[in-house]
Amino acid sequence: MASAPEEHHQMQTPVNCDTCENTAKHLCQSCLDRLCDRCKEIHTKSKASFDHVIVLLTFESLTLSPECPSSYICKWHPKFRASIGCQKCNVPVCEKCLIGEHNGHNLIEFTQLFQYRKEKLEQKLSKVRSELPKYESELEKVRKRTREVPENTDIMKKEIDYHFESAISFLDASKQHLLKIVEEKTVANLCLLKEQENNLQTYIKNMLEYIDNIQNEDLQERISFILSGVCSTDDIIPERCPSFSSPRILTYVKGCLQKSLIHKISGDIFESHINTKLLKKEAIHVIKTVHLNQGQILSLCFDSGLYWVYASNENTFKKHNEEGVCVDEIQVQLKQCINRPFCVVENEGVHAIYRNDTQKLCILKESQQKLFINFAPLGIACFCLTTDGDILVGLAHSKENIFGIARYSMCGERKQFITQIMRRWTLEPLLLGEWFRAYIVENINGDICLSVETNLSKVVNVIRPNGDHRFTYEGKGTSLYQPFLPRGICTNVLGHILIADENNHGIHVLDKDGGFLTMLTIPGEPHAIPITLCIDHQNNLCIGCADGKIRILKYLD
Repeated sequence: MASAPEEHHQMQTPVNCDTCENTAKHLCQSCLDRLCDRCKEIHTKSKASFDHVIVLLTFESLTLSPECPSSYICKWHPKFRASIGCQKCNVPVCEKCLIGEHNGHNLIEFTQLFQYRKEKLEQKLSKVRSELPKYESELEKVRKRTREVPENTDIMKKEIDYHFESAISFLDASKQHLLKIVEEKTVANLCLLKEQENNLQTYIKNMLEYIDNIQNEDLQERISFILSGVCSTDDIIPERCPSFSSPRILTYVKGCLQKSLIHKISGDIFESHINTKLLKKEAIHVIKTVHLNQGQILSLCFDSGLYWVYASNENTFKKHNEEGVCVDEIQVQLKQCINRPFCVVENEGVHAIYRNDTQKLCILKESQQKLFINFAPLGIACFCLTTDGDILVGLAHSKENIFGIARYSMCGERKQFITQIMRRWTLEPLLLGEWFRAYIVENINGDICLSVETNLSKVVNVIRPNGDHRFTYEGKGTSLYQPFLPRGICTNVLGHILIADENNHGIHVLDKDGGFLTMLTIPGEPHAIPITLCIDHQNNLCIGCADGKIRILKYLD
C-alpha cells in the first residue's frame, strides 16, 4: 500500500464514510472513496485496492484529487468495485455484473465512460442554469404567499367577526324595536281595557241599585222610590248594551329565514382571482375528453365531478361520470322541444331543477322528482340559477309571439317580471315565429346574458337586472368564415361571457361590457362543434359537442 503524507487541515464539517455511516477521516486518491479508520484498514488489505494512495481527508486533498476515479462502488453489488464501463447500458460495472445481466455487452474503459456521462450532463447544464432563476422566482412566490396566507386569514377572521357583530347588532336593534312596539301596544291596550272595565262596572252598579230600590223590602222606602224616583232608565242603562271594540291580540309574524337570504346576509368566502387571466393560445389544452357515444349534447350541467347531459337521440336527462358511464337518469317529455335546460341547485334540500315538458319545471329533492312550477299558458325556453339563489326563467307565449324573462324564488313565487325581448330594444316586440332556441346565464355583476336564435335573429343580448338593455353582440368582434350561430352561454370568475358558435366551431370570449377578447377553439380538433357550455369547480370550460363528447378545456391561468 502507498501512503502520502497526511495534511493537518481537518474538514470543519463531518463527512460520512462512503462505505459505512461512520465519520470519514481518510481519502483514497485512486478511487476517491472517503473512508473511516475501520474502512481504511479494510481498503488497504483488499486485493483490489492494496496499492491505492490514501491520505488524510482535508479540504485540500478533496480539491486536488483527480476528477475521474479509477473505480467506483458497484451500485448493484456494494461489496465489489466497478472499474470498467458497459457501453450498451452506459453504467459502471463490476466483475460480478459481467457474469450477470451485462454478460456479453461491449465494454469501455472506466475513464471513457466517466467522460461520456460527464459530457452528457454538461450538455444539460446551460438549460438547468437558465431554468434555475424561474424556479427560484416561483419558490420566492410560494414563500411570500406562505407569509401572506396567515396574515390574510387574520384579516378575514376580523372582517367576518366585524360583519357578524354588525349584523347581530342590527338584528338586536330590530329585536328591541319590536319588543318596544309590543310593550307600547300592550300598555295602550291595557289602558283602554281598564277604561272599558270601569264604564261597565259603573253601569252594573247603577243597575243593581235600581233593582234593589224597586224590590226594597222596606215598604216606605219602596213607595218613596216609586213616587219620587226618576222613571227613565236612560241615565242608568244605555239604550242598548255597549259593545266595546276590544283591542286585538298581538301576533308575531316571523321573518324569512331562508338559507338563500341568510347566505346573502352572511356573505361568502371565495378565492381571489386577481391574478387569473386567459392563457395564451399555445398554452390552452384539453384536460380530458368524456366519451358518451350519444347524439349531439344539447344540454350540459356540471355536478361535483359528474355531468348532467341531454343528448339529441334521448328523452332523458342522464348523469355521467368521467368515464362516460351513466349513473342516474330522469325521464322527461322533451322529444319535440328544442330547449332542454337543466340546473344543479343544492338549496333547501333541492338538488336540481329541470324542464319536464313544455310548460313545467320540476325539482329533484331528496332523490324524489316533484312538480315545481307550472307556467301554463306560457312555455319554458330557458332558465338559470342566480347568485342570490333565485331562478331566472325565459318564458314565451306562442300565440302572442312574445318572449320575456321573470325572476322566481326557490319557493316558486314570482318576484319580478323583468322584460320582454325587443328587436334591437325598440318598442316593436320580437316575433318568435314557429321556433326559437335560447340559453340564459347570470354574470357576476348581475347582468342577464341571453343567447337566442329565432327565425328573425341570431344574437346575444345582455340586460341589467332591472331589464334595461346593455348591449347586443352579433359576432362582429372577429372575422368569421360562417354566419354567427350562438348556442350555449356561460360566464366565468372574471365576468367573461363565453358563447358557443356552432357554425364557426369556436367559442367567443367577451368581457363583461361586450368587448371581444378572443376566440377559443378545441386544440387539434378543428372540426369539433361546440353546442353547450358550463364551468366546473376548477374554472375549466366544459364543452358539450355535436359528436357526443364532453371536452374539458383548460383556458385560464
